[in-house]
Amino acid sequence: MYPSKIIKKNYTILRNIQVFIISFILLLLIFMVHSAFGQRNSPLDQTFSSTEEKQSIQENSLKAKALDEFKKEHYTEAIHLLEKALTFCSNDAEIYFYLGWFNHYRAYDSRPLNGYNYSYSKKIFNYLDKAISLNPNYGDAKYFYGAECSGNAFLAMQNQDAEQLKYFYDLAYKKGAYPDWLIEFGENILNSCDKNAILFTGGNADFDICTYLQLCQKFRTDITIIPIGNIDRPWYVQFLKRGLKACVKKVNINLTDQQIMDIHPYKWDTTTVNINVSEKDKRRFGLKPEHTLSWIVKPDLVSDRLQFKIMGETAKERRYLSPQRAILLQIVEDNFSERPIYFSNFVTTAFLGGLNDFFQNGGLVSKLLPIKTIGTDYEVNLSMLEKLLQKENFQNYIHIKNTDIPRISKPICIGYCNAFLMVQNYWKEDNLKKWIDCYKSKIQINFQPEIEQEVLNLLESNINH
Repeated sequence: MYPSKIIKKNYTILRNIQVFIISFILLLLIFMVHSAFGQRNSPLDQTFSSTEEKQSIQENSLKAKALDEFKKEHYTEAIHLLEKALTFCSNDAEIYFYLGWFNHYRAYDSRPLNGYNYSYSKKIFNYLDKAISLNPNYGDAKYFYGAECSGNAFLAMQNQDAEQLKYFYDLAYKKGAYPDWLIEFGENILNSCDKNAILFTGGNADFDICTYLQLCQKFRTDITIIPIGNIDRPWYVQFLKRGLKACVKKVNINLTDQQIMDIHPYKWDTTTVNINVSEKDKRRFGLKPEHTLSWIVKPDLVSDRLQFKIMGETAKERRYLSPQRAILLQIVEDNFSERPIYFSNFVTTAFLGGLNDFFQNGGLVSKLLPIKTIGTDYEVNLSMLEKLLQKENFQNYIHIKNTDIPRISKPICIGYCNAFLMVQNYWKEDNLKKWIDCYKSKIQINFQPEIEQEVLNLLESNINH
């Protein structure tokens, strides 16, 4: 081969290499520009994107409509909308949570569900299980898993089935419905009560954890725990009267079984009921021998029906004592002189019917006293507060940030804060500094920062004043 041909061939090869390098650099630059600024999708990509966006919009619209129906107590309609939303997205933890929640309300909080049996409850569990599997930190899903366990536990009470009762509370614990900070809260509530007490609780947040502690950890089994909102149910009143061996300590209810099964709204007008006081309490409070707890019991139901009892009397609305208020009165009347009676501070005031005028606040619970306490030295139980506000009682509270259950964690935070705020009016500066130190180290953990800081400001405002 001639040298000129060799040179020409080498030149051609070199030129091809240069073209390749330049082309590669141009492609690299195009890729970098695409990465930095994006690029218009191909028609096919645009189609996929448009479809996904439409599905997302439809899914969110259906969820919003379902929530609107739920707010109107239209549980069946809300559930149907959520089931339709699942067809657009089968991996949305929130949809499964709402399905578990709404079906739970449909089963327990609406009119009796036709054909209800355990298979319906299993469906609720399955929805909540799916929500938790998709989002292991879904606190509200765990809350309703616990609430569904509680619903089944009440059925076990009806059947006097101790094993099933324990099983469902243990199941709730295993599913994460009772984290360590909530168990600690339950212990603090129960330890705020005297021995052999009756404790009225508000709802799932305080009743379930305290019941779990009794049934599964054998903690403070001397106390009878009563969810105040459930005492209008004849079967439950009968259950309390009988108790359940090794599970629920019975209470005195001086009604026959026939009277219990016939519980209904009772015609009533404002009446003062005088309740017997123990000799021990009479001595403690320096009361006269004839002293009674005089509770002014007002009607709490009103009918649109007009009535008159005597000819010529002006007709007026018919008023009643609700079953709940009537049984509360019965339990207090039959037990006050025999057993200490407490109310969780998480009970809605409307349930109390004015009994809170006789309360002595101990931080998380209030004790029923035979005298009105507002503005007296008996309004707050300082020794009980001091016992509660110790650092060892809040060791697990910091975990509330990592295992948050929003439906109950904020009320518990506020409950603890209120307990600390009580001390500011009763202790001198040196003791107050001790409680502030406990508050800052155990409660001010940046969980509810605005509330925590406001409480600290109030506590510190009493220093040097």
